[in-house]
Amino acid sequence: MSVRESLIKHLTSILRSSEGTLLVVLCDLDGLSIAKIGRKSDLDINPNHITSLASAAFSTTAENWDDLEINEQVVSFIFFDKVCLITIKINQTLLNIVHNYNKDWPLDADNLASSMYYLKQKLGEFFGGVHTTEKELEEFSNKVRSAIYLSGMGTDVPFLSYTPKEYDSTNFITGITTILNSIQNSTIFLRYCLADPSGLMLDAKENSNINLPLSIEAFSANATVAFQKMKEESSQGNMGDLLCYIAISGENTDNLYGLITCPSGRLSFSKGKDKSNIEDISFIGLFNLDYGVIPIIGEARNIVYSILEIIGVEKVSEHFINAANILMKSKYQ
Repeated sequence: MSVRESLIKHLTSILRSSEGTLLVVLCDLDGLSIAKIGRKSDLDINPNHITSLASAAFSTTAENWDDLEINEQVVSFIFFDKVCLITIKINQTLLNIVHNYNKDWPLDADNLASSMYYLKQKLGEFFGGVHTTEKELEEFSNKVRSAIYLSGMGTDVPFLSYTPKEYDSTNFITGITTILNSIQNSTIFLRYCLADPSGLMLDAKENSNINLPLSIEAFSANATVAFQKMKEESSQGNMGDLLCYIAISGENTDNLYGLITCPSGRLSFSKGKDKSNIEDISFIGLFNLDYGVIPIIGEARNIVYSILEIIGVEKVSEHFINAANILMKSKYQ
């Protein structure tokens, strides 16, 4: 069996594990496709666009993880209106799964972890003759399994508005501050903030019990730049608007962290009809996975919903809220 045939065999196993999976592509860290397999669907997906987007997602987020001294990124989830792009780093390659989360969610973590075991083993043999020990294979597959499981686990957060009944309408920041102070599970975030496209924070909160090696200002700037880069890369595709980016990183299964970024409406920085100072706002959060990702998504949804009540509705942010509701209803039982 040739190298490509062997890789296709394992990619096919991932594709067949769920009818919601539309495409599986293996590429190098620069986005060059190595092998791919897909099924017919109403959505015409360009594999080259997928690998380019995945490469951008990993490379742009790497700066934040490096500065936070949390390595290395295990898996990322990029949610669009129609599908989610799941990317897993295996040695010097990226495994990319395009999955219709509206049809089937969450992923089969056990099956995916098993595929990771054999793919990592084969890739080590095929590229550079790297020998991977049994222990390393098990640790890697277990880390992927934990990351996938935890992405669909946790306590539900009720759909609530955190918008205060009274706030200074001439200074929207007072309302936003109240919203950020009103989350139901304040301990689930290590830090979280709202920022404009340049990374400038409108407001931020941080757990006083932590001591991270990166300032919250730099963290916000890094995350915003990464999110803007992914928005640019995804704008050429047909998967719908970019709704949410979640990345999971960490040394081992007991020490995993997550990063979430999602749109939070459009804010006018000037009065009157001047539209030159209207900018997209993003919600950014850093968390550990002790509580799972479900409460993270729930709190982010409530924050975005509440902010829209203050600054006005915006299509992409509303689509994120709808996607968040789907994910919360579809968690592991």
